Amino acid sequence: MIVDKNGYLKIQEKINEQVRDLVSNDELDSFNKHIEVKLKDFKPALMIYGVYNAGKSTLLNALFGKEEMAKTGDAPETSKIHEYTYNGYTIFDTPGLNAKTEDDDTTKEHLNKSELIIFVMSNDGSLEEEYVYEKISEVVKAKKPIIIVLNNKSGIDMNSVESIRLIDKIGENLRKIGDRNKIDRIEDKVSLCQVNAKSALKAKLEHKNLILKKSNILLLEEMIENILEKAGSKEVINALNLYISNFINNVISKIDHKMDNIEVQKTEELITYLEKLKKSSEVKLKNAISSKMPTLEKTISSDILNGSDDIQSHIEATIETINSEITNIVNYIEKDLKVKVDEFTQEIYDLHVDYENFKHPDEDVSNKDNSEDSTILDTIKQKTKDVLKDTRVTNEGIKQFLTKAKELLPKKIMYGKGPVWISKTANKVAVGITIAMEAYNAYSAYQEHQAIIEEKRNRALSAKSSAESITNDIQNSLFASIDELTADIFNNLISNYRKLSQELGSKKNNLVSRKDELISILCQL
Repeated sequence: MIVDKNGYLKIQEKINEQVRDLVSNDELDSFNKHIEVKLKDFKPALMIYGVYNAGKSTLLNALFGKEEMAKTGDAPETSKIHEYTYNGYTIFDTPGLNAKTEDDDTTKEHLNKSELIIFVMSNDGSLEEEYVYEKISEVVKAKKPIIIVLNNKSGIDMNSVESIRLIDKIGENLRKIGDRNKIDRIEDKVSLCQVNAKSALKAKLEHKNLILKKSNILLLEEMIENILEKAGSKEVINALNLYISNFINNVISKIDHKMDNIEVQKTEELITYLEKLKKSSEVKLKNAISSKMPTLEKTISSDILNGSDDIQSHIEATIETINSEITNIVNYIEKDLKVKVDEFTQEIYDLHVDYENFKHPDEDVSNKDNSEDSTILDTIKQKTKDVLKDTRVTNEGIKQFLTKAKELLPKKIMYGKGPVWISKTANKVAVGITIAMEAYNAYSAYQEHQAIIEEKRNRALSAKSSAESITNDIQNSLFASIDELTADIFNNLISNYRKLSQELGSKKNNLVSRKDELISILCQL
């Protein structure tokens, strides 16, 4: 998905290149003016906030994967606001909490401008400073989304008992300051992510993927993106994507009707329909997954907090619900595909009903006419039969995958060590679900051996963090499977019809290539 202003400007430029002689000057001017208006204030922002020496600059460098973005060292370097562009968003690097009064005033000004606050703390310093939690509570009271980044400067195992203890200490202090400032359940209003900023930067610079994953920077980046989409530019993005999509679809329709060969025109119209159905199907399938994740996250967090053994069954129940919804969606996709392909077949049949040797593709006959027209018709008949056959085979594989998906989860997931990898193939469809359970296992061990901690709310932050990690991993893995699923359903069909269009031939092949370019733009939105 395009989420930044520069990305949309590039898309706008590509569209202008492809459509200049296909739409009127007024239509194109209107399109460009609307884009300019939409992008004018399109600039969500986030702010790096926290105390000196917590690793704010190192974290900033790690996010960009560049050493030179911000200076690092023991002495305070950030004495004023520095502004950068991060994935199309504005990012403010601010002075530390213990900065000068004038700097603090500037920080407050940029706090009001920001859609998301990244509050950096370090596990090698004191987590007991009251003014730190006061600042966090101020952000929460301002109803700003906030992610507390616990920078692992001391290099401890982030799944260790010691690490869990530090997170629980943050949770305890947050609870105290929240109760004092009358903020109901403050621990539910913040997110926390442990990150080793130094390792993350090193991993990005040296392209070491295993170290990058262990540093947890990827989880932080995903959390940032999710919150910014919700809090910053989601409505702008949705409205802009819809406007651009409608404009492109209108141009594609014009291209389809400009084809000089009626069979090519009908085939291209079908390809356009399949591309749209693929995109809408992917959105529906992923929505069926993402809509279940918030509830699952809360349930898992509660299970962890209460030491429950029901996480496995709750994950299985959620997957089963998702499978049921996906099965229904795929059934509708199957029906839509069959109806459309049948309509296409009938249209081609009607076009050539007067040809003496033409038979409907469903009829089992041999056409011995060697004329050019007959050869084209035979091609259409055979391709239609192949596509219908492929649709049936693919859908059978999908159904098999969906009905057996709940069996993919292991029976003793709670007792495994390290990540659990599950993979199973159903026909051409494969799915891999990775569930990060190290945090849960570490927490369980800690709970068993540290009975002196009785206040559950002190542990809410660590439970919430673990639950977010688990559900994010589940969602990402299922999303990857949906990408593969929709590719399996549609790509072969579209490919077959593209070949058919080429075989039928047209003197306006440049129109087909321009249409393909426009479709590729649609896929980016």
